[in-house]
Amino acid sequence: MNAATQSKPPTEIVREKLGQYLGPFTAKNALQMVARQAVGTDVEHITRTQIPAILEALGPTLRTLLGKAAAEKVTDEIRKELAL
Repeated sequence: MNAATQSKPPTEIVREKLGQYLGPFTAKNALQMVARQAVGTDVEHITRTQIPAILEALGPTLRTLLGKAAAEKVTDEIRKELAL
């Protein structure tokens, strides 16, 4: 994790990375939906330790929208940036 990553909430990093592939509006909505379904909370309350569950829950949607390779790429980028 770099200094910029440490100062941002983990969900902001996820939203930004997803936004590069899905667009900012879709990324925000997908993250909100998955947060409620996967961990039962709002995006603002997601902890860093919950991010793997969020990424797992996003998997099917990302594979459908982006294809398997791109879905794996974006989730790998997020894991790397958050040192998960």
